[in-house]
Amino acid sequence: MIYFILMAGTLMFVLLLWPALGAARVTREDTRRLELEEEKEQLLLNVQELQAAGADAGLLTREKVRLTQVLQELDSLPPAPVGASGGRGEARPALPLALVTLGLVGALTILGAFTVFPKWRYAGMPPGQASQLRNAVKLPVLQARAEKSGTVADNLALGDAAWDAQNYQLAAKSYTSVLMKERSNAKALRRTGFYLLQTEAMAKDGLGFIQRGVEAAPKDPEGQLLYGYALGLFGQYREGLAALQQYQALAPDGHEADDLIVEFQGKLGAAVDGKLVYAQNCAACHGAQGEGGTGRKLVGSPALRSEPALRSVILNGGAGMPAFPQLQGASLDALVKFMQGW
Repeated sequence: MIYFILMAGTLMFVLLLWPALGAARVTREDTRRLELEEEKEQLLLNVQELQAAGADAGLLTREKVRLTQVLQELDSLPPAPVGASGGRGEARPALPLALVTLGLVGALTILGAFTVFPKWRYAGMPPGQASQLRNAVKLPVLQARAEKSGTVADNLALGDAAWDAQNYQLAAKSYTSVLMKERSNAKALRRTGFYLLQTEAMAKDGLGFIQRGVEAAPKDPEGQLLYGYALGLFGQYREGLAALQQYQALAPDGHEADDLIVEFQGKLGAAVDGKLVYAQNCAACHGAQGEGGTGRKLVGSPALRSEPALRSVILNGGAGMPAFPQLQGASLDALVKFMQGW
């Protein structure tokens, strides 16, 4: 929207300024007209002086012939622009105004480039993407500072910005520098471990790093989340589920673990939490409590009374709602039971 406003404003400015710029143009005809006007004035003066002095008739005739030629050439030129005066230096008074206006616009543009525009370039982006871009832009400065100082604080700042920008390789390098000076730094341990998980040969080391990070800060939600994820990679679903449930207890508003919890519950054959299944698949349209949103209101809806009909709508979609054929077995049962509890 802001980009559209800028484009519209620029177009309006050009349209308003165009007549002034057009009036400010000095053409070849304009220059010739000024020359002829000056010559005409001089010839009229010459004729008057010759007549008053009783000069030779041949000389007087020659001046009159030239005056006639000048007048004819003036008549053949296009009309002078409206507002133009006869003086050479005053022919286009709009030019100074146009130049001043352009100067002001240029100054405002430069000022905006250093103040307002850095904020505008993130407008219209989702918050997560905007934050990622902001951190990516800061990385060169933070990296130079960390390399120069080598302090824990500067390496942590670089690691955090790289992590948020999803540059995990640079983040791991920065956190490794932190661990060389603070071996029990919980954030550096768990985030370095997460990076190591991405390489099969280093995955076990990654799990060990994350576990040490959790031991150093057991009340940190991110540590429990990463620990649960890492345990799941090694098939330790029961322990992973316990870590993810601990994450939920520490961060009640966080939903990053919802998918993993349902997956681990399915792997263990445990009862699936229908509320989590709903939060993952339905809440975005129908609201967290079924109050409605872009999708219809579910609380009190007659559509919830018939279990076969409800299952059919979930699996096949209809009336603008997409289908969710991936919801099968225990997940579908838990979702239907949860929704019919309203």
